[in-house]
Amino acid sequence: MNNIERIWAALNLEDVDRVPTHLIYLDANNIDKILGPPPKSDFEVIEQLKIDFPNDWLNQLNNVVEDMETDIFTRMVKAVLKLGIDFVQVGFLTLKFIDDHKMVDIFGRLIEALDNEGNIYPFYKRGLIDSVEKWYEYKKNIQEIYATKYSKMAKRFYRKINRKFKEQTIVFVINDIQGIWESAWQGFGMEFFVKQLYGNRPLAKDVFKTITDFTISCYMSYMDAGAKVFVESEDLAFKTGPMMSPKIFHELLVPCYQRLTEAVHSRGGKIILHTDGNIMPLLDYIVESGFDGLHSLEPTANVDLNYVKKKVGDKLCLLGNIDVGAVLTHGTKEDVYKEVRYAIKTAAPVGGFILSASNMINSVKIENIKWMVEAAKEFGNYPISL
Repeated sequence: MNNIERIWAALNLEDVDRVPTHLIYLDANNIDKILGPPPKSDFEVIEQLKIDFPNDWLNQLNNVVEDMETDIFTRMVKAVLKLGIDFVQVGFLTLKFIDDHKMVDIFGRLIEALDNEGNIYPFYKRGLIDSVEKWYEYKKNIQEIYATKYSKMAKRFYRKINRKFKEQTIVFVINDIQGIWESAWQGFGMEFFVKQLYGNRPLAKDVFKTITDFTISCYMSYMDAGAKVFVESEDLAFKTGPMMSPKIFHELLVPCYQRLTEAVHSRGGKIILHTDGNIMPLLDYIVESGFDGLHSLEPTANVDLNYVKKKVGDKLCLLGNIDVGAVLTHGTKEDVYKEVRYAIKTAAPVGGFILSASNMINSVKIENIKWMVEAAKEFGNYPISL
């Protein structure tokens, strides 16, 4: 099997030749180690714009954000494939710079542009929506301006990247840091949004519906450009359990996810849910939402891979379970091989499993990722006999 056949078969819970491998992301500092640094780092580009356009550098910067994101994700796919990983995903962020180290997005988030060895790393700071009235201002802009703007951008962005790699792999699309739940609460801030969740349920539903509509619009444009597989990226849980009660999840989020998954399925696509944390109480609802796969299966959040496989492994393709901290950052080769062997032995024997880091952090060591790939090729050939 080639990469494309292997990935598609795994998502369909069909037989594969070996367990596919995946990364949710690869930070720019590690991309630079694999490919070499670009001619100018992100912050060097900003400083050059300040010199070239002293009175208009901020507008000039926002005019080239799309090109910067396209270049960053193109380099990421190239680096991941060079590591021997079967696939990764790409996805633009709806960000606008307000100074050289701060950005805002269309959902009301203030985001700090941290410096990761010269590369921009977006870090959520706080929400900017502090009243019901302000939400309706944001909603109007999302519906009347940004849905059209970013749908067009989605098509351009994906087409430019996919044409470079479509013969080698399936380039997934990720809604990174822009998932329905995460965008909603972060735009308001957790405390204020939870008050709306319990005290103003119609508003909470309106927020979720608006973000879902926007997401579907962008996903359909990605599909117009050839995208087939999506990763809806959320953080739905803490290490101790879900951020909201299963009852609220079922009432408010499952209908949104069903609309999203149905839209993707209507055009022959697949869609995976990414979430960190202990999501085991939500497993049945994740299946009901219509997702084809589930990523993270975070081992440090006490997600029991054996339990998840037995409960939903015949309904969802499972991705993840390799710890990024103790194993992929600080682990020895023996540690990595042990973790990979356990994951494959537990989740891979009847198919429907893709080996993946549970998330990604910039401290992960390239050598450890290479060991993960080596171990997958050693232990992951079918039939599994561990």
